[in-house]
Amino acid sequence: MLVTNLRPFTIVTLFEQAFPELSRDADGALTKRASELAGIQHPNANLSARERMIVLLMSNGLSNKEIARQLSIAPETVKSHAKRIFGKLTVRSRAQAVGRAAALGLI
Repeated sequence: MLVTNLRPFTIVTLFEQAFPELSRDADGALTKRASELAGIQHPNANLSARERMIVLLMSNGLSNKEIARQLSIAPETVKSHAKRIFGKLTVRSRAQAVGRAAALGLI
């Protein structure tokens, strides 16, 4: 059976609904936000600027491979940064890291 009346659709995540300006960084909003945060250090979590950028990209739902492409680094480097981020924020998952970083005002 051939279906011919399909309409294109877009999947929109809850994050994209809440923060459309950060959706897939179409206008460089993530990069701009990361540069705004570059000089800010929270006393409870000493994340580097690169680590904060990675958490910010994680919060946008990007995979390690997508983050690596965007930052022009190897996926293994992203994994290494993620492990360090998890340790510094004392979390076990990406979702927890994003939540903790947001709660601390790091992203």
